[in-house]
Formats: sequence, structure tokens, C-alpha cells
Amino acid sequence: MQCWRAVLLVRTGGVDAAGVQGEVRDTVIRRLAHVPYGWRPTILHVSVRRYRCPECAHVWCQDMSQAADPRAKLSRAAVCWALTGVVVHHVTVARVSQALAVSWNTANTAVLAEGARLLINDPARFDGVRVIGVDEHVWRHTPYGDKYVTVILDLTPVHDRSGPSRLLDMVPGRSKRVFKTWLASQPSIWRESIEIVAMDGFTGAGSAAAEELPDARAVMDPFHVVHLAGDALDECRRRTGQELHHRRGRATDPLYKARRMLHTRSCLLTPLQQHQILDLFASDCHVALEVTWSVYQNIIDAYRAPDTSVGKAMMEAEINTLTSTRVPRGMTELITLGRTLTRRAGDILAYFDHPHTSNGPTEAINAPLEHLRGSALGLAKPRQLHHPSTPRNRRIQTPTTPSIMKSPISLPTHSGESPHECSTVRSDATDSARGYGTTYQPGTNPQPQPYKDYFAW
Repeated sequence: MQCWRAVLLVRTGGVDAAGVQGEVRDTVIRRLAHVPYGWRPTILHVSVRRYRCPECAHVWCQDMSQAADPRAKLSRAAVCWALTGVVVHHVTVARVSQALAVSWNTANTAVLAEGARLLINDPARFDGVRVIGVDEHVWRHTPYGDKYVTVILDLTPVHDRSGPSRLLDMVPGRSKRVFKTWLASQPSIWRESIEIVAMDGFTGAGSAAAEELPDARAVMDPFHVVHLAGDALDECRRRTGQELHHRRGRATDPLYKARRMLHTRSCLLTPLQQHQILDLFASDCHVALEVTWSVYQNIIDAYRAPDTSVGKAMMEAEINTLTSTRVPRGMTELITLGRTLTRRAGDILAYFDHPHTSNGPTEAINAPLEHLRGSALGLAKPRQLHHPSTPRNRRIQTPTTPSIMKSPISLPTHSGESPHECSTVRSDATDSARGYGTTYQPGTNPQPQPYKDYFAW
């Protein structure tokens, strides 16, 4: 591959560390891979002078630490460009190595070292953290080894409505001991500053936070609470279909056709869907499904209430009703749901006291992590910073080049033109957060009857 060559002349004095002025001995050329010119590799020819002490014959070279690390093949600008491409623009390591005209291992090692220096070893990345989120993620899709990792995020900007969330750390494993060990390794001053811990329904994270962060308040994410009610609704629908037809649901069954409409909020149903829901609940065989659907809708209405105090009262009344003795024994889905909500009642109701404390950014980061795992194939383990494992049968990938990574300067046609200066690439990463439905609009459709009336049958 023919490369466009840029020349960087180093003009520094020949003084060694002891301040001794030396005489010029010779000049050597050091070649460094630099920021690509567009996507064509660029090689820097650095002219480095070597000096010799006239008294002791000691030989030393000029200091070029500002251009590259000792014995490095990439310039500092090239390393920053590669790290930005892999982390921000999701460019594969193979594509980065091709643009820099270096081997895959050289580019991967440089990206890992620079990421550890700028991101992981940054002493200020834990400053100002008051709200954290914890979740698990499947890092390795293999039948052997540790597949899961625990992801910890800084949700303080999201809670304060001042910016996106930040990834703090990824710890191999998924258990109470893993999260507790990570919390115990942090300074005591930092642990005392944590006010809120957002999490899903995993009880291990809640127990670890209660032991290591006694002053922090655990908040269960609304999405997972609604997901628990949705699972109970699906289980009730399947059980009802099995009791009626003694088989699995088919495409022509009314229960199977309504499986998506049942998970839609009542105020978002179209008039046709409203009539289909009413026709489905008109049968006495679907009374249990109607009661479970009413519970599902009431939980959503509690989170969508304009006043948090009203929503908290609605959720508390819902939990108390589910745990009462009036729930028939045959409705096993509601009984199980009531036990789960009662066990985590404190974490569920804490959301209404701390609004905007959502674990959505923690869930949303799973997609960027999965993309990064596929792009940076050398990251066989989440915290592997040295000795990257080279995947088998690796081939050069040529994905679509992001427009922001391309240079707007056209390539010269003659090799004798003047050298150029490569500009650095800068971009701001954005985090996506998940929303929970739309604004509640009362009066748009008839609301379901309170499920308390159905408990008399």
C-alpha cells in the first residue's frame, strides 16, 4: 500500500538530563504512523539527532516524548484518533489498523493502553457522583467462562437533568458478592456521598447496596415493575388458553391475537382495539384475564400520574390489595406478583420520592457495549488491558466509514507536494435514555372498572 508521507522536523537543543551540552554525533530517522490523510495511511519521518558527551562519550537522543512514546510505532495523535474511532464512532480495530498501516495487534495494544490512561486511570472520573445505576450485561456469548458482567453507571447528570449518564466501571460476574466487593474497594468518602442506587429486580444488588451503602436509598426502576406486571398478564393469558383449548395458542385464537393489545396502555388503544378488548372480556371464561389486565393498567397509571404523591398512593393501594385475602386462590399470577411487589415495596415506592431516578440509561448502554464488543475483538474480557487475545480466522472488515472520521481535504496527486498537518477528531458521545409511555390523557376512552369489584365472584 502506497502511503502519503508527511515530514515532522524536531528542532530541540542537545542537552541531556544532567544539563551537559553535547556535540552532534549523527541523525536518525524514526518512522511513526500518524492520523490518516482521509483514509489513506500517513507516515511521519521524524529526524532525531543524537548527541555525544565530549568528556565521557555518553550518547543520547533528542527528547521527542511530545510526538510519541518511547519505542512506539504510533504518534500520540494517531493513538487518540484510533481511540476516538473505536469508542465513539464504533469503527473496528481492523479498520483502524488498515487506515494506520500497522498490524492489528499494534493498533489494539495502543488503543487499550490509551484507554486505560485516559479513561480508567482518570482520578477525577468518580468525582461528583451521587446517583449510581447497576445492571448486568451478557458480555461473552459462549457456553464457557464468565458470561455476565456488572455495569455501574453515574446517573447524577440524568437525575439533575444536566447531561447524559457516564460509565463508571464494568466488573466480571453477576452476584451480590461482585457488587459488594466493588463498593468496598471504593473510598469511604465516596461511598458516603452516594444518595440513590437505581437497580432492577435483582435482589443481590439491593442487599449489597444496603450493606455497603447504608445511607443510600435503593430505587427500583419503573420499567421492571411494569415488566413484572406484564409477565403476570402473559402467564394468565397462556394459562387461560391452556384451560380452554388444552393446547398452545394459535394465530386464530382470540387470546393469541390480543397478546399485543393487552400490553398497550388503555388510553393509547384505537377505537377498533377498544371494541376488540371489550369483546374479549365479554366472555365469562376470561374474567381472570380481565382482572390481571386491570392490575397491569393501574400500575401504569400510578407511574403516569401527574402528581407523584397521588401516584405513590395509587401504587401503595395496589400493593395492599394484591396482598389481601380477597384475591382468589386460582389467580396464581396475581398472588405471585403481590408477593414480589410486597417484598420490594420500599424500593418501588421510593421512586415517587426521588423522581427522574430511572435505570433506563443503564439498560440503554447495553447496545453500545454490545457493539463495542463486536468492534474491539481484542477485548475478550471486560477489564483485559494487557495481552489481548487474537480471535481466530480474523479478516479485515470494511464497514461504512462514518462521515465525521473522514478528512475533508482531497488527496494530492503528486508525491512531491508539501507536507500537511492532520487535524484531530473531536466528537461528543451521547447516551440514550428510555421513556415510559406518553402523557396520560383522561377521557379519551372508557377506563376499565376497578378490579376490586371482580374479587366477589
